Parts: sequence; C-alpha cells; structure tokens
Amino acid sequence: MRSSLRLGRVRGIPIKIHFSFLFILPFFALVFGFTFVPDLFGFRIGFGDLPIGWPEKLGLGLIAAVLFFAAVLLHELAHSIVAMRRGYSISGITLFIIGGVSEIEKQPKEAVGEELMAIVGPATSFAIGLILLPGWLLLRNETSLGITIVAIMFSMMSFYNILLGGFNIIPAFPMDGGRVLRALLAKRMGFIPATRAAVAIGKGIAIIMAVVGFFYNIWLILIALFIYLGAREEERATLVGKALEGVTVGSIMTREVSVVPPSMTVRELLDKIIAEKHMGYPVMDGDRIVGVVTLQDAQGVPASHHYDVEVGRIMSRDVITIGPDTPAEEAIQLMARRQVGRLIVMEDGRMTGIVSRSDLIRTLEIRSMEQGIPSGRS
Repeated sequence: MRSSLRLGRVRGIPIKIHFSFLFILPFFALVFGFTFVPDLFGFRIGFGDLPIGWPEKLGLGLIAAVLFFAAVLLHELAHSIVAMRRGYSISGITLFIIGGVSEIEKQPKEAVGEELMAIVGPATSFAIGLILLPGWLLLRNETSLGITIVAIMFSMMSFYNILLGGFNIIPAFPMDGGRVLRALLAKRMGFIPATRAAVAIGKGIAIIMAVVGFFYNIWLILIALFIYLGAREEERATLVGKALEGVTVGSIMTREVSVVPPSMTVRELLDKIIAEKHMGYPVMDGDRIVGVVTLQDAQGVPASHHYDVEVGRIMSRDVITIGPDTPAEEAIQLMARRQVGRLIVMEDGRMTGIVSRSDLIRTLEIRSMEQGIPSGRS
C-alpha cells in the first residue's frame, strides 16, 4: 500500500501503518478511555467511571488502543510466519482502519497449507485473551486506584482479543474462518469449486448480518459490507489465478519497446503519445534505463511550460522491473500493489520488453473465455 509508513521489520517482515490508522487510533483511545461497562460477560470495559480527569482517561485509552493494535500485529505475524514456512511470500504487514492485513505476494499453487496459516491467527488472539484473563480475575476486587487501572487493562485486552479471535473464525471471506472453510471443502471438491462455495457462504452471512444490523446496529451493516466485498474480491482473485495459470510475462510482453530520452520536452512527449497511443514510456539514457514517464506525469505540467520542461524532470525514477519467467498472475498483483500500469521486463541486466495492464487484461479475457470461467472484471 502506497499510503503507508514503514515502522520497521519483525522476522524480516516489513511492518507498516496505513494513513487511515492515524484516524482510528484516536477513536479507539476515546472509546477505551471514556466508556464504562461494569459487566460485559464478566468483563469490565473502559476507564469512564474512574475518579480521574479526562486527560488521564484519554492517556489510558491511548495505551489500551496501542496494546490492542499490538495484539492485532501479533495476530498477523502468526499468519505471516506460518505462511512463509509453507512457501508463501509475504511482502509486509499493514495496520489500517479495520485492523491488520498480511500482504501475500506469492503463494504456492492452490494455497497449500492454507488452513493452518488461517487458523493460527485467531488461535493467537484466543491465546492472548486467555493468558491475560487470570490477571483480571485475580485483581478485579482490589480497591486501590492503581491496581484497578491494571485490572481493567487486563480485562479489556482479554475481552477484545477473545472477541477478535471469535470474529475472525466466522466462516466468510475475507475472515480467517472463510479460508479454513475453503481448505476443508477443497479436499472434497477441488480448489475453484471450494472457493465459490466459501464465497457464497460468506456473502450469505454478510446479507443476514446486514439485515440484522438494519434493525439493531448500524455497525453490523458496515461489517457486512466489508465481508461481502472481501468475499467478492477473493473470488475474483482466485478466478484470475486460474485463468492465467501457466502464462508467463515473457509470452505476452511487447518486445519492441518505444522509449524516450530524458532530454525530450513535454510537448514532444505528448506528440509521441498521440501518435503512438501509448500511455507511458521507459526513459533511456544511452543503454541505461533511468526512469518511466506517463501521460499523468505530463498532465502535471502547465501548458505554458510544455516546451521547456524535459522528461527527466517529471519522470519517476522508481523503475519497477520483472523477469520474463514471472507468472502473469504475479505481474497483476505487483501492478495492483504498486499502483502502476506497466512493468519493465529485464533479463541479464537489459530491458527485453514491457508488459502493461491492458496486455494482462486482454490475456485474462481470452483465457477466461477459453476456459469458460468469468474474467472477474466486475
């Protein structure tokens, strides 16, 4: 995700926070700090009734929010570590407005070992909740303010981690329970039919949740929307993978690549775009590729400067490359992750071609038609 800030690495996995996380963290701090629920299934939730000022309550709420998202990070780390041991490639973990996500860059065919990878996350959350539970049970009757604060912190973190684990075992994509369900079904009916069945179940649960939420709680409607869209996206990604199975970048790339020099003016670039109908070009300085320039880059230059601003000033120097033997499915995932429309194909240190999003979509549509499956472009 581009709109993310990297915090560091854990076990070699980049840890990032999405900009939306900066909005949800203060919200959680307010909820945790000023809510008071004296008995919720035996737990005490919030610091709202404590005889302290609002700054102290806000501070305690912020600590609780940070601890909760640290637990979410542990949940995702459990997924990622097991996934890597099973042959998956993890590009990072991002914390954002609805929790966290492990970004799978590459997975073995038909998601081998998916059930273990999926279940370990909720198991971690349940474990954290159960480990903290005795702290609450031992300290809940203490009257000292300091010990009461600690007890409430134990209570909240225990409750919310158990809740997190329970929520994630719902048998609906994109929840972990949906992946476990697919893995179990795949053993009996195959990967694609299992995906479709699990997606259908997930959408059904989302619809029921939305109807209940309409009468009782608007938050259920938002969660239902998240589940429904997540299920649809999982189905689309699976069908794309099936349709592009066996297709490599080298088999669909354009080998005769039109390039531009960094000294070309924006006016000359626009004329070239109009004549050749390409939306972007590699920028070559002699035999060396130094950047990529697109129509969008040129649109950022005022018309009065089209004749004096050169491509070298507006090009992106972050050249994203890929090998000709890379599966086409991975190319699509890389484009989506990096939010680009084309990739430079490199072999033995030299450019051998370029593959665009339109190349991949055209191939996807043809292969989908040949195999009789939806292309997933909805």
